Amino acid sequence: MPSILTIPAQLDFEQIKAIIPQRFPFLMLDRVIEIEPGIRVVGLKNLTGNELFYQGHFPKKAVTPGAMITEAIAQTGIVFFHVTQPDLSDVTYLMGSLKMRFISPAWPGDQLRIEVSPIRLTSSAGIFHAEVSVGDRTIARGDFGLVAKENHAL
Repeated sequence: MPSILTIPAQLDFEQIKAIIPQRFPFLMLDRVIEIEPGIRVVGLKNLTGNELFYQGHFPKKAVTPGAMITEAIAQTGIVFFHVTQPDLSDVTYLMGSLKMRFISPAWPGDQLRIEVSPIRLTSSAGIFHAEVSVGDRTIARGDFGLVAKENHAL
């Protein structure tokens, strides 16, 4: 594991893009505001009315799709994995939702706070717990898995 001194306390948008493979319109993480290697990562996603998914979900009253919230959770998990296992470079991450619960809707103008912490980790996989909130309102919580597969092995 790298020295804690080599891991930044926060990541901006460009640093996130250097870590995760997703790009517009599926880049669902704007900033990482807290990094505690091996303990937790906290990311932010600012939802704007210009998001492509709001055009069809739903046209009369925009609601953030659970799939997009799940994608934000997965991307925060990828950042956690990257700071914990920085030697994994040319990999694809596969996610499985175990017990995700959507508790309250998210709307345009909301800022999602996504906190991810490990339940169990190996060198190439992990089971994580996620809590997503907007202010003091919980949006979603649950457990999910990530597996890092080297691209040449897919």
